[in-house]
Amino acid sequence: MKISIIVPTIRENSILRFLNEWSVIFQKENINLIVIEDNPQKTFNIKKDSYKFIINHYSWEDIEKDLGKDSWIIPRRTSAIKSYGFWKAYQEKADLIITLDDDCYPIENYLKNFQKGNLIQIYKNNLFKNKFRETAWVSTINQIQPRGLPYKRLERIINSQQIILNHGLWANIPDLDAKTQLLTKTIPKIEKYFANQLIPQGKYFSMCGMNIGWKKELTPTMYFMLMGKDKNEKSWGFDRFDDIWAGIFTKKICDYLGYMIISGYPVVWHDRASDPYRNLEKEKTGIKVNEYLWQEVDKIKLTKSNFKECYKELAEKLNLKTDYFKKLKKAMIIWSELF
Repeated sequence: MKISIIVPTIRENSILRFLNEWSVIFQKENINLIVIEDNPQKTFNIKKDSYKFIINHYSWEDIEKDLGKDSWIIPRRTSAIKSYGFWKAYQEKADLIITLDDDCYPIENYLKNFQKGNLIQIYKNNLFKNKFRETAWVSTINQIQPRGLPYKRLERIINSQQIILNHGLWANIPDLDAKTQLLTKTIPKIEKYFANQLIPQGKYFSMCGMNIGWKKELTPTMYFMLMGKDKNEKSWGFDRFDDIWAGIFTKKICDYLGYMIISGYPVVWHDRASDPYRNLEKEKTGIKVNEYLWQEVDKIKLTKSNFKECYKELAEKLNLKTDYFKKLKKAMIIWSELF
């Protein structure tokens, strides 16, 4: 199995710590690591010969070289720049594509016995080997059993062939919005908020881009959109909703095509809380849109038969006519045509 891992960074110290902590696991699994440095040119060198796995180090100049006139669809000064890495992984014919942030580390280095297996093993098992149990019946009342509810066999098996995306979680510092960061005085331990689950058909979820793995065929929907700044460092007017909105679009298409998404394991150790005041400023324009965007997506009737064509159709039918969404819809269509 060919595996590519994408990590964005702007900090040499962070990526060196990342490489140090993950190196044993990555070399066991023969990983191809794609580092996207969010700078016009590379500002540091990675000593690739020091690691026993492949490392490709890219910056803005590589985006410009590869995408030319369409390079504007990859945002800058934001973690959404990792979309470029997703496309590179797809070009390299990776069977399994994983993205991590540069402040995410193996949980077993910090919490012993929390999960069985390392991150790569769990992604491989969840997406290609394991079977999952899903409740097949729903009770119409609570605490007592209504007539007709079977006493046995209340579960059915979901094969991994039906699972297309595995959304992993985070210990130590969970992914919170700015308001929750400011109001939460004490972050509970992972055992308190951890949930391992199949995301129900027809329902949406908040997809965090810090720790996700998916099968290659899903990549045309995995576009982390126009956030942060453009290639000329002019603000797009939105930030910190790239992965969330990508999750809405992806879930809509997965439901239509009959694929499922799981969330929970694998868990990584997230070691750096972002500044809630800066996050509040970044999130303020997206908060209102986030309350109704999923409803607009939910109304769309899809008719195509694969991820690429469904994504393009969704972009064309998305009924939001602001200047930003006109530009975003164009970017989404260009993205779909890369595959």
